[in-house]
Amino acid sequence: MNTKVSEIKISYRSRIKLSETPKIKSSATAAEVLYSNWDKDEIEVSESFKLLLLNNNNRVKGIFEVSKGGITYTLVDLRLIFGVILKSLSTAVILTHYVE
Repeated sequence: MNTKVSEIKISYRSRIKLSETPKIKSSATAAEVLYSNWDKDEIEVSESFKLLLLNNNNRVKGIFEVSKGGITYTLVDLRLIFGVILKSLSTAVILTHYVE
């Protein structure tokens, strides 16, 4: 029997050396990193849910926007969250939810 199935490829590519990324030492540092990567040119009122992905030394590997919703809510898919964490080989994650 010749059964065909799809091949699954998981990849993560970093464009910045981790030694050059911010180290999260407190909630204030995490907020600072998130705010500095916030698109301040957009004027909108919507809820957003993002992941701040970290390595063993609490260095930021990246920020991933999981969802962006309306004024009162945003939907979050747990499978997407876990998939991103696993694909990026992150050892720590900070979940963020805020209104822009």
